[in-house]
Amino acid sequence: MRGRHLQLGLMPPAVVGDRASVPMHTVVARELQVLGSHGMAAADYPRMLADVVAGRLAPERFLGRTITLAEAPAALAAMSGPTTPGVTIVRP
Repeated sequence: MRGRHLQLGLMPPAVVGDRASVPMHTVVARELQVLGSHGMAAADYPRMLADVVAGRLAPERFLGRTITLAEAPAALAAMSGPTTPGVTIVRP
């Protein structure tokens, strides 16, 4: 219930046709959020990475915390409550 899916970039073609099928009745009944972002053109990657190297972009600012794989089940269960801002990195 009340989950969120974020699709970054394009999806591969679906089994039937070339469009993904989303069961909207399930999205509504479970109060789900479905978000999408086309992302960034691959031709722009070199400039973006140069900006990271030069310190003009700081992607580490988006990282919230790092946890171990053993801590992942508790972190997943805790997602129903207040969340930690930023991206959580799970390491073995």
